[in-house]
Amino acid sequence: MRYHSFLSKEDSAWGEQEVIRFRWILIAAILVLIAYIFLSGKIERGLISLSLALVYIFYNSIINLLLKKFDNATWIRYVSSTIDVTILSAHIFNYSYFFKPIAVSTAPSLFLYAILIMLSVLRYDGRLVIFTTLYVVLCSNIIYFARYTDIDPYLFTQVASAGPEGAFYRSVYFLLMGYFMFSIPKMINRLVERQNDVNKERREIEIKLALETQKREMAMQNLVMEQQLSDQLNHQKQVIQDQNKSLENLVATKDKLFSIIGHDLRSPLCVQSSLTEYLLHDFNNLDKEDILENIYAINKTANNALNMLSNLIDWSKSQSNNLAPIAISVNIKQKIHDVIDQQSEAWKSKNINIKNNIEKSVTAFADDHMIEAVLRNLLSNAIKFTPEHGVVKFSAFNTDNKCIIEINDTGIGMDSCQIQNIFKSNKAISSLGTNNEKGTGLGLILCKEMIDKNNGDISVNSSPLKGTKFTVTLPTQG
Repeated sequence: MRYHSFLSKEDSAWGEQEVIRFRWILIAAILVLIAYIFLSGKIERGLISLSLALVYIFYNSIINLLLKKFDNATWIRYVSSTIDVTILSAHIFNYSYFFKPIAVSTAPSLFLYAILIMLSVLRYDGRLVIFTTLYVVLCSNIIYFARYTDIDPYLFTQVASAGPEGAFYRSVYFLLMGYFMFSIPKMINRLVERQNDVNKERREIEIKLALETQKREMAMQNLVMEQQLSDQLNHQKQVIQDQNKSLENLVATKDKLFSIIGHDLRSPLCVQSSLTEYLLHDFNNLDKEDILENIYAINKTANNALNMLSNLIDWSKSQSNNLAPIAISVNIKQKIHDVIDQQSEAWKSKNINIKNNIEKSVTAFADDHMIEAVLRNLLSNAIKFTPEHGVVKFSAFNTDNKCIIEINDTGIGMDSCQIQNIFKSNKAISSLGTNNEKGTGLGLILCKEMIDKNNGDISVNSSPLKGTKFTVTLPTQG
């Protein structure tokens, strides 16, 4: 009977190469045992084993050449298996003089002969499996009966496998193993045949699927074209919507600017115009105190208008993304001192006590001009809503690579609704201060945007009639 007709010569050659690789492992194990024999003082047995090992090494070295020269001929596999069993049997026979005779009939021979039977399966030849099994049975029995007379009779009563019946049992064991290994190629052949049938059915199905796929692809191409057109239209629609939204924002910004310019900036300019006309017409009738009082009023309204204009300019830049920060190390105490000095007329006129209890070492890593604008707006806001003889307190400290700045006032405070809307540009409102001071409503919104651009955070805590505390958090390094 012919087995494995589906296998090629390359498959058999691969199996023989695997056997050759294992043979080198077996040779290494034999050399370790030979070294042990020499170390034990059995020089004669060691030399015999070494000679057998050298023959085995030489044979294993030339087997590749034989395979190439004779194109993986069948007889080479039979010769290879015969030499494997013969050399192994000679080693076992030689070792029987070193170990106790019981070693001939127990684990070593059973283990090594079983490996050789299993290796024969790698040659993809069922007949070779049977041949190897029968030759193993023959060699194992030859060794046993050749050494039978040297076995101590006492062992026959102590070890069941030491007697002839043990040799019979081992022979049956090898034959059963050989038959099982002989069945493996048939099992593989059956599996491969089933796989071939499955592959054939699969190819037929694939042909049908290919036809269906072509139909689907044509339909999908039409759908893709329609989808692409739809996507283009949606993209154009989205672009138009974004442009409309951008235009709406620009129009809202323009309207906000014109509203502030037309209303909030007009008031201080009208006051200045009225005061200057008054001074021009009645200058000769006014004493120095009246003139000085009017000059203070003009200066106050001019400063208010200047602050409003500065906020308008900064806010318009932020809306057009032209406000880009340039971060440096900023001394917070000095910066707050400058802001307090800039607005001295405002807080002095209301007799507000300004406290700057900050250490000189406190710094933040941010844009110098933006931080000044933020502090200026926060101070202006605190002065605006703090009644006369009130207190505005600055405090700051560095912790965990952050700079924390707090501005506390004893002003009129805010309710929860006001707190929710103070940083929202679409809900910005301008409230009159405690002395009817006016503003643009953009100061705190501008603070929020500038703090965000500097990778910081701003928050507020306030209650009606209990004052307000703003907290600014900024990084201390880039």
